[in-house]
Amino acid sequence: MPTRRILAVLALGLCAPGGARADEAEAKEKRVENARGVVAAVVEAAEANRRLPERKDTEGRGPFRRAGDDLTVYYVRTAATAARRLPAEQAAPAFLMGVGIALDDSNLLRENLLTGALWRRIEPAEARRRRLRVMGEPTLHGRHDLAQHFAVSAALTAAAGAEAAEGAGILKEMLDARAGGSGFSFADLSADFAGIAFARRLLDKPERLADVEKGFTIADYALSPKGLPEGLSAAEFARQYGSIKDERFLRMQRDLRKRIEAQPGYQEKK
Repeated sequence: MPTRRILAVLALGLCAPGGARADEAEAKEKRVENARGVVAAVVEAAEANRRLPERKDTEGRGPFRRAGDDLTVYYVRTAATAARRLPAEQAAPAFLMGVGIALDDSNLLRENLLTGALWRRIEPAEARRRRLRVMGEPTLHGRHDLAQHFAVSAALTAAAGAEAAEGAGILKEMLDARAGGSGFSFADLSADFAGIAFARRLLDKPERLADVEKGFTIADYALSPKGLPEGLSAAEFARQYGSIKDERFLRMQRDLRKRIEAQPGYQEKK
């Protein structure tokens, strides 16, 4: 998707029209309030987790402080519990926005012209400072960056739609491929796509939040990064995949989506 189109889609999804009716403005404010409540529930859970002793060896009696993938699972389930207290039609967006903000310790979306105002309304500066002091480092398949990609993409899907979220993820990887960047990462993109699929599933049927609350696991919803190409410079990406319109890249996209959709979490229960 061209950069201009990505930005246009994001703008349409995130910016309210100047002449919005009072009921529309009230609905938007309610979404902010709901997401803020989900973030607050995650922060309370983080504070409780910080009070637990660290697991330094196999001795001693638990519970111990959660870390890594276990911490991500704890936060996602906590957020689902908080969201399920809301009216059914409000639960999924609040959950997705709340998780996306709670698991992200970067400034990327807070400082972005299109997303910043919404992100800062949901989480004011002082609330963010409190969160960052206690959250620890939640991971996805052992990597903090992948947890951020998954959660932020889910939040963007709720805020602006799946197309915009996917376009933003691809754009970020293309920017990372430039000189001085970390390189184009299909592991990052896989986490983005998983977050988008996760969000679409919940927005389609909010009652699935009950499954998330009771049994969310990372392996059910996100691919392992093992074997996925990473660290590709712009020249390396062009040599192997051409461009984001090239069939080689599109084939890789389709393969990632297919593999994600085959994960247990996306299968309907019989």
